[in-house]
Formats: sequence, C-alpha cells, structure tokens
Amino acid sequence: MALDLTSLFLSTININEVHKIVQTSLAKNNNSNYPPYNIIKLSETIFRISIALAGFTKNNVEILLESNVLIIRSINKKSVENLEYLYKGIANRAFEKKFQLAENVKVTSAYFKCGLLNVDLEKMNQKKKLIKIDILEKN
Repeated sequence: MALDLTSLFLSTININEVHKIVQTSLAKNNNSNYPPYNIIKLSETIFRISIALAGFTKNNVEILLESNVLIIRSINKKSVENLEYLYKGIANRAFEKKFQLAENVKVTSAYFKCGLLNVDLEKMNQKKKLIKIDILEKN
C-alpha cells in the first residue's frame, strides 16, 4: 500500500487537512490494512510511523528507502520451530507498506519497542537558493 505523505511534509496544514490527505490516500488503495500503523507528529519537524508487529523481530523485517519511498516489509524466514498450535491467533503473514516521503524528509532511526516498529522521520530545513538571472540585450 503506497501512502503519499509528500504534501504533509512540504507545507503547513491543519489537522482537518491531514485527515483528508490520509483518507484520500487510503481510499485510492484497496490493499490490506495489515499491519495497522499510526503516524505521530512529535514536534514541528519530527514524525514517527509506528507499526504494530506482534511476533516479529528485527530479523523478520526490512526497511528500505528508494527514491523517497519508504518501504517496510516482512522477510519470510522459515521457522525451525516445530510447534503444534492449539490456537494460532497472532498473524505472522507477509506484508509490505510504502510511504511516499518528501525530498526534505530523512529517516533518523528505526527500533522495536513493545511489539511496535517505530520509524522516526525528520523534516530538514530546505535551503532556499538565490539564483541571479542575467538580463541580456537583444536587438
């Protein structure tokens, strides 16, 4: 599922607009909502994506960044455990989540805590370039 967060990180918007952007992005994608996730604004420049991944470890998940697309997906590792489940209610299925990041957003860290994979993002200050355009005289 690709979730385009470009406009979230490029401009100042209010909470209603954030909700509208997220709902529009989700409506365009008919993919699974697994695993569930939150996007949290920690400060004006720091954001966190928290994904609920019960039963996963850092060895079962990979995080990639390709052309400003943050890709978080499971790695299908075969379990060597030979367990007989009486009931297996914890989903441990394959997944892939994609988040479109603006050019000025960088991934600063990723860590597991209490069954959540947290990916911290920071909005970098864009340096404004001043370009002087020479005026030519044409006859």
